[in-house]
Amino acid sequence: MDCRTKENPERTFDLVLKVKCHASENEDPEVLWKFPEDFADQEVLQTVPKFCFPFDVERASRNQVGQHFAFVLTDIESKQRFGFCRLTAGGKICLCILSYLPWFEVYYKLLNTLADYLTKELEDDLNETLRTLYNHPVPKANTPVSLSVHSCFIAPDVTGLPTIPENRNLTEYFVAVDVSNMLQLFASMLHERRIIVTSGKLSTLTACLHGSVALLYPMYWQHIYIPVLPPHLLDYCCAPMPYLIGIHSSLLERVKNKSLEDVVMLNVDTNTLESPFNDLSSLPSDVVSALKNKLKKQSTATGDGVARAFLRAQAALFGSYRDALRYKPGEPITFCEESFVKHRSSLMKQFLETAVNLQLFKQFIDGRLAKLNAGKGFSDAFEEEITSGGFCGGNPKSYQQWVHTVKKGGALFNTAMTKASPAVRTAYKFAKNHAKQGIKEVKSKLRHKENEDDYGTCSGSVQYTPIYTLHSESGANLARRKLSQSRLRPLKSLDGAPDADDEEDAERASKLSSEDGEEASAYFYESDDSFETRAKAPSQGEMDLLGEILDTLSTHSSDQGKLAVAKSLDFFRSMDEIDYKPTDQGEKENPMWELHIRKLCLNICVGESGDRLTRAAEVLEQLTGQTPVFSKARYTVRSFGIRRNEKIAVHCTVRGAKAEEILEKGLQV
Repeated sequence: MDCRTKENPERTFDLVLKVKCHASENEDPEVLWKFPEDFADQEVLQTVPKFCFPFDVERASRNQVGQHFAFVLTDIESKQRFGFCRLTAGGKICLCILSYLPWFEVYYKLLNTLADYLTKELEDDLNETLRTLYNHPVPKANTPVSLSVHSCFIAPDVTGLPTIPENRNLTEYFVAVDVSNMLQLFASMLHERRIIVTSGKLSTLTACLHGSVALLYPMYWQHIYIPVLPPHLLDYCCAPMPYLIGIHSSLLERVKNKSLEDVVMLNVDTNTLESPFNDLSSLPSDVVSALKNKLKKQSTATGDGVARAFLRAQAALFGSYRDALRYKPGEPITFCEESFVKHRSSLMKQFLETAVNLQLFKQFIDGRLAKLNAGKGFSDAFEEEITSGGFCGGNPKSYQQWVHTVKKGGALFNTAMTKASPAVRTAYKFAKNHAKQGIKEVKSKLRHKENEDDYGTCSGSVQYTPIYTLHSESGANLARRKLSQSRLRPLKSLDGAPDADDEEDAERASKLSSEDGEEASAYFYESDDSFETRAKAPSQGEMDLLGEILDTLSTHSSDQGKLAVAKSLDFFRSMDEIDYKPTDQGEKENPMWELHIRKLCLNICVGESGDRLTRAAEVLEQLTGQTPVFSKARYTVRSFGIRRNEKIAVHCTVRGAKAEEILEKGLQV
């Protein structure tokens, strides 16, 4: 339940009521009129009128309570339904619109129009306006809607950041409460305290509640949420669980007479906040300082400056959740709390240890995982802020490729197999079989290494394998590579809508044998928590298995003697299968770890005697000072099952610190 707003409601509104308040609280408010007339939900008809007068009716006047306010009801699915109200006739009459759409400005304007019709006794115009809107399909964002000659509106985009002055709730909240108290309230909500906000003006009171929870984005308040509490529910203030409740000042004395413990109270009228906690000091000081300075700038006061300042703070606090996501082929993506908390500053670590137990954070993570594992993907302002602010240690392209991998599974390899000729399929199976042997060797070494070192239960940041090119391609090879890339075009968006090529590829891939599908691996790899890499991630067009195979099979004899690093199935190995050696973590100017084993797939044109393999081994030994290992290097030419003078791919494991030098300079044999 990462979002409390209902998706795709059936109607623009469910009910409109005209309610009369009696002089005594002992008498229930009376429904004078409703639309539609056949609305039959008696529970709603009994509940809504009691929320229309959330103040002491014997003491308060219209000047005290204001005109517009909005309450919230929670349905059985924990989705919020909003009650938009307008008080008239000295606070004795209330018009209320009940809707799942959080269109505050639209419905407040509509309430003014309805009140004007009632004042002028234009019942036909009133009914026609409501009938038109009731039967109108829910419009898309930024779509104009015309209800009558004098009444129209543009459907708001509720997915964007709220702006000042367009967003009424945030505007009133920012004007009524100073920066210091806004920060205190924000910190209290992040710690899920019991919070009471009070004011003598209902419009300001509910605006402050709605505005403050909006600044929690991308998270949502998951506990009791009552923007304005009616008199018959005052006992909710004694609830032992977290809550966020608004109370009109005419009822405040009754609340204070109850046994309240550990309650944070914000008085909007006096702009004072009382709290038994020091939650703000629990947040990292650099995040709080940056947020405070941003809010005090004049340029922040308009547009989305306020909302974006809080969004950036949320990204700084929680943006590294990406690094704690774990994916293994054939398994759902998961979240590792231990990895999320590790390797942060002491103050940040202390806060995150508390944050991982908060409901708002748990629901946020569950929502993200659900979308990723469903293959839908997402791209919102929060993810953009994480990327632009550099609040995630992984590569910014991780989501695109993760969603692509989860959505299509092993379709990348299978599509290459489907579109390739039989000769290409043979080369693919050859590379796959020999790669499996190499993987077994590395796994054996890792088992030996794990007996000596204790690495934790969770893996660290998702990283990329570096890609290097040691020689320029010819024009023909480049054209052939572009052709293969167009066949294996990666996913470019996160909207979850598959394009025609994706569906075609998936259909073709499903026809392949399960044996080949089981060997397909993910794009992402897991490393120990204590490490992270700065290796440059491959661009979307670089990971092209089909292009590599085509290049290999079409090499001419004039290319004899050249060796170049090529992408092989080793590129798709997990980091668990690659041996690495940690370095001194105290060297801040260097990466925390560095690969000392490079997997090279050498394209070697084999002579009649296979002597070039021997010469390649000699050159590598001179460069590294160590003896390299060539998979199947001792086999004769015929045992490879290929023709003489044909280019083949041979896996080579190069050990030593000079591996980088080899990758940069290339080899000439």
